[in-house]
Parts: sequence; structure tokens; C-alpha cells
Amino acid sequence: MSNIAQQQGLARFWYWHLLYWLSYLLVKYTHLVILVPLQDEAAWPYLAIYSLVTMINLTVTGLLGQHELLQPRPLLQQLKRLLLVLLPLWLAMVVLRQYLVLTYASDTLQNVSSVLKYFLAFSLVLLPLAGWLAVFMLIKTNQLHYASVLQQQQLAKQARQARLKVLRYQLNPHFMFNTLNALNSLIVQRSGAAAEQLIEHLSTYLRHSLKNQQDEFIPLQHELDALAAYLAIQQVRFGSRLQLNWQLPAQLPALQFPPLLLQPLAENAIQHSVAEHAGDICLQISVALVSDNLIITLAQQGADAHAGWPDPRQPANLINLAERLQLLFGAAAGLTLSHSASGFYSQLRIAMEVLHDSRT
Repeated sequence: MSNIAQQQGLARFWYWHLLYWLSYLLVKYTHLVILVPLQDEAAWPYLAIYSLVTMINLTVTGLLGQHELLQPRPLLQQLKRLLLVLLPLWLAMVVLRQYLVLTYASDTLQNVSSVLKYFLAFSLVLLPLAGWLAVFMLIKTNQLHYASVLQQQQLAKQARQARLKVLRYQLNPHFMFNTLNALNSLIVQRSGAAAEQLIEHLSTYLRHSLKNQQDEFIPLQHELDALAAYLAIQQVRFGSRLQLNWQLPAQLPALQFPPLLLQPLAENAIQHSVAEHAGDICLQISVALVSDNLIITLAQQGADAHAGWPDPRQPANLINLAERLQLLFGAAAGLTLSHSASGFYSQLRIAMEVLHDSRT
């Protein structure tokens, strides 16, 4: 458990600890002030005696409880350890109470048998200690449950982060292979300017991939810049066959966005709209805000979402993308995919409320 959680747990313990013993003392004061005068005795010696006994109990049990709360022991073992201290304390308080009452407070018990006197003393001292023990065990049970919940949440968070990393950083080896082939062709053709531009795009894309290795969102503009670099590399591969039609709002919203989320859509758009079809292809990339949702679409011009995916299984990177969306946003995000003779179509929908505003 963290230091902050321990401090909060100790603060809660001392609150209930003090409330318990002070409430007990208040009840005892009320009882003594009413009962003792009826026996024609002074109340103040009893008040002083019970104040002393209660303060000893408050101090010893407080220090004991504070020490035991910091130890992550099972409940049964915890109860045994408390009893090892509370039983001697109980006996000591019985002897102290009896001595003080018989010496300074009351003569009415002189004619009562010693067995009955000590049975009464055992009971009167035992009840508040037993009540405190019950309160402490409730606090300890709650602490162990809270620690268990925190541990489960931490394990779930670590598993989620590990899974997100696996899903996010699966760089397609074919992309690197094809890019290097394209670069080699430009070098052979002595197209120095084009080769330099390709290296610049590849550098931008790889820098984006390597920089955003934490599970943190980035500005939407940065993700679109990386997408533009990726598609520019593909334009070098396919030449004039691949045309890009960007449809962006006049001003992009100041939103934070998961890194490398659009790469799988771009990979499959190239694979199913350009690589598998002859002739010129116009790939449309649009970003729009519709009904408090961010809508990002990558599709061959003319393709729509009505045909549905024809294969029994979608590509692995699209399955990973859908799983990553579920982990990040749950029902607040959706992915629509289609692959038909009209080309590849994908649409990503994310509710604005789950994206972080960079202005906050």
C-alpha cells in the first residue's frame, strides 16, 4: 500500500478510535452522575477513576492499533496478536480499577464477596475493550478489502497497458521492406530529391512511432501529420496511381488523441484499395465533427460501408485496432469497416467527451 493510502488509513483509524473512547467516556460520565448520587456517594472519585482507566485504554489501544494497521496480516492472525496484548491489559485494568474504587471511591462493596466484586470488575473493564476490538477488526477488514481492490486495479491497469503496447506497436514489416525497396529504386534512378523527401517522410513517421511509447494521448494534429507522412511514402511507392483527397475542417479541434490509432486503417486502405487493384485510385481522408463525435474516414472514393467485410476473418491489425478501441473507450467509440469491389472503407467514431481537451 502506498504512503498516502497508509496515512489516510491511519487518519480514519484515529478518528474512529477517539470517537469510540470519548463516546464511551461520555456514556460512563452520564451513568455515574445519575447513579452514584442515588447511593449517597460523591461522583467525582468515580469520574476520576474511569477517566484514568479510559485514558490508559485509549493510549495503549491507540498505539497498538496504529502499529497493527501498518502490518498486512490476515484477520485471524491479527486477532490473535491483539488478544496477546489486550488480555494482559484487561487483567491489569481490572486490578487497577478495583484498587482505586475500593481505596478512594466506595465503601458499599466492602461487604460484597470478592468473587462477585471481581466478576463485576471483569465485566465492566472487558466490555469497552471488547467493543474496541470489534471496531478495530471492522477497520482492519475494510483496510484489507481496500488494499485488495487497489491491487486488483493495479494489476488490471498493468495488464491493460501491456496489452495496449502489444496492440499499438506492431509495425508491419512489409511496410519497411516496401519503403526500403522504393528508396532503393529512387537511388538507382538517381532521383535524389525524391529519395531525400522519402527519407524525410520515413523519419517523421518513425520518430512519431518511437516518441509516443507511453500510454498517453497526443494532439490530434500530430497523429494526422504521422498519417500524412505514411501516405506520402505510399505515394512514392505507387506513383501517380495513388491520389489523396484530404477533407479537413478549417480548424481542427484541440483534442488529444491516442497515438498510432490511424495506422492500421491506412495500411488496409492501401492494401485493399491500391495494391490489389489496377488503375488509378483516389483515397479520401476526412475528419469531421458530427453530433459530439469525432468522425475520421479513410476510403476509396465511391466505396461505402454497405457491402460488409467479405472474408471470414478480418486482418489481424484491424482486430487489434478494434480491441484497442474497446480497451481505451469502451462503448464511446466505434469502428465501421467494409471491403468490396468498390474498394476499402473505414470509419472511426469517438465521442468527444472521452477525448482530452488540450486546453484544460
